[in-house]
Amino acid sequence: MDDPGAYRQHRGDLSDQLPRQTFPPDGWRRRLLASRRLQRHIRALTGGVAALILAGSLAVMAGGSATVIAAPNARWCPVAEGAPRWARSLRMTVLFDSVLLSGKPSINRAHRCYGVGWRGRPAWMIKHAAAELGSASHVAPLVVIGIGYNSLFQRNRRRYDYWARRWDREAAWMLRVLRRKGAKQFVWVMLREPTPRTVPRYAVRELRYYSWYFPYVNELLRRLDRRRDDVVLANWAKVGDRPGITYDSIHLNSRGGKLMGRLIKRTINREAGRQAPR
Repeated sequence: MDDPGAYRQHRGDLSDQLPRQTFPPDGWRRRLLASRRLQRHIRALTGGVAALILAGSLAVMAGGSATVIAAPNARWCPVAEGAPRWARSLRMTVLFDSVLLSGKPSINRAHRCYGVGWRGRPAWMIKHAAAELGSASHVAPLVVIGIGYNSLFQRNRRRYDYWARRWDREAAWMLRVLRRKGAKQFVWVMLREPTPRTVPRYAVRELRYYSWYFPYVNELLRRLDRRRDDVVLANWAKVGDRPGITYDSIHLNSRGGKLMGRLIKRTINREAGRQAPR
């Protein structure tokens, strides 16, 4: 009988000579899937280019002079030709206390073209905002300021000059911090000045506690607006002087939120148009 060891050695020699490939070849599924993915990417890119060409053609046919910029939420948003950079960025930071917070959904809907970031909390004071914004990495070029209801004053304008200087210092501090973080334009929402005629009947008793100093804050805001080129006021004191827009003396109901959103949007557009070269 032949040596079994020799037989095993002989089989090993033969197996080394046989081809190891099988059908389908190794890796064929991986290569097929990669090929299909590549085809899908090509189709997607081709469709995207076609859509851009079509949009550009429609804009030319319409004869408009507006520049079209894609918003973060994929809507097409017209920006006036020559608009300042802060308006063309389509980014906005909103500083809020409980008043703007009560209208947040409506304000967001009114600014669908913008990427909107919200910073604040109820009862946020100007000095607290200035201190806390110092640790922020950045803010948007456009900042909407909706704080000021939690300011400090004394009744009947007692020591008004002292409190006004203090308010001015804190406001200047906050604006300085915001400029350092990237802000270029400020829209400051004036305070509502509620009266018994413009608030619900059950909220009239609130007026004697704090609304008496809201005109003081608006007085300082008007002075700030006159002093600075980068501040414009959204005149909520005027637009909000009507009943049926708050559920107490200052916080917005759904109707008031829509009105506030339109006011801020109109103020932004008017200022952007004013700064555009003629």
